[in-house]
Amino acid sequence: MIRLRDIRYRYPHTGWVLKGVDFSVKDCEYLFIGGANGSGKSTLAYLFNGLIPHFFGGTLQGTVTIDDLNTLEHKVFELFSHVGLVLQNADAQLFNSTVEDEIAFGLESLGLSGAEIDNRIQKISRTLKLEDLLERSPATLSGGEKRLVAIASVLCLNPSVLLLDEPYGDLDWQAVERVRQALSEVNRSGKTVIVIEQRMGKFLHDTSRCLILEQGKLLYEGTPQSAHQVLLNTHLLPQYSTGRNRSPGKEPLLIAQDLSYRINEKEILKLVSLELREGETLALIGRNGSGKTTLLKHFNGLLRPTSGRVTFKGEEIQGKAPSELAAEVGLSFQNPNDQFFKYRVKDEVMAGPRILRKIQEDWLQEIWQVFDLHELLDRSPYRLSEGEKKRVALASILATRPKLLVLDEPTSGQDGRFREALATLMAELKNRGFTIVIATHDLEFAQAVADRWIVLHEGRVVGDGAPEDLRGDKRLVQLGALPRPEAEN
Repeated sequence: MIRLRDIRYRYPHTGWVLKGVDFSVKDCEYLFIGGANGSGKSTLAYLFNGLIPHFFGGTLQGTVTIDDLNTLEHKVFELFSHVGLVLQNADAQLFNSTVEDEIAFGLESLGLSGAEIDNRIQKISRTLKLEDLLERSPATLSGGEKRLVAIASVLCLNPSVLLLDEPYGDLDWQAVERVRQALSEVNRSGKTVIVIEQRMGKFLHDTSRCLILEQGKLLYEGTPQSAHQVLLNTHLLPQYSTGRNRSPGKEPLLIAQDLSYRINEKEILKLVSLELREGETLALIGRNGSGKTTLLKHFNGLLRPTSGRVTFKGEEIQGKAPSELAAEVGLSFQNPNDQFFKYRVKDEVMAGPRILRKIQEDWLQEIWQVFDLHELLDRSPYRLSEGEKKRVALASILATRPKLLVLDEPTSGQDGRFREALATLMAELKNRGFTIVIATHDLEFAQAVADRWIVLHEGRVVGDGAPEDLRGDKRLVQLGALPRPEAEN
């Protein structure tokens, strides 16, 4: 059993993040923890296995006990077999040369036999459908694939408490269902499961109890049925306005022709052709590993096609450095940690405008407001929550006012309030003449903001059209390129 008694906590040089949190988790319980970005959810996760205070430091008041062990008196490695934690940032958890080695690493530390290690690797790989990835380097995987590997590496350790921070964040609908079923099975086997999550769906009703945090305090504690209404009332479940403003122009801004891309003999993109019109908002839809991120990186010259061509404003991108395109093509990465290089949030956001000499104070004030950054400006971007990092990364790209705004999984790890605000912002940007491309698994958000969807499947374009037409396309559902409507969450 887990017991938190009157917990107050603050990181070094910050205000209080948790402000008197008090609750217990029973053995074999399935607990959901929700709340807005910055409400203290991930901080709670670090308490459960002793990362707070032993790793993060700061000031901790109150007591945390795990199976009658006071976390203040026991080091992280002593709690290792009690609580298995899947971090919100999968990259921070992956460091081996292959996926198989990654899963095996923790098992080897337990002193298991080679036969038992192989058996567990094969079992978890079948459960999460990772067999084809075992020989791959984690560095070459998509964000969603990395997330599945991180989950597998902890799940196979069979801890008495399994704690997952945003496990569904970068996953497509099929991967969500695989993880959902795996977690339910783990709970039914007699394990305690705790899930911290922003993406709500059918999984919420698998849980036995729900906690919702607001500004470091417990806002709600009770059943999943009542929690759903609370999430709606507080806009932690987004409620998008309908209707799209301003039709896109007729002139193509960016054209890809027969674009193919290969890495290590694996063909990631296969003869992809598309046109992006000026003033259009386009969503790239597809499962993990379908090629969405790879395609986006061709739009600003980060990747060069193996064959085919990409033109922007009538000029071929091939041969141009990303720095030459930076003033007009802004790309926000799927993992915001890959984007940061400054020590203060304000400097991070203003770095692009300063380099490009495009500082506009009124525009920056809008950025601070829309992305709710005023209280973060003097903090290090590296010490923010993953949701806050994502907001800073998006803001730093938008601050340069690029002609083409390219966003990779912009809603990943974001609460419903921010998703609503981002949808409103994107509608305003479209009305101001911005052209936007997003890659996302969030189909509700994609339908709310995009004029057109392009569906990728195994590196090919298999669908191109209005969202309402493609979501009902039985051919795409049968192909596995889109989910059945009842399976989207």
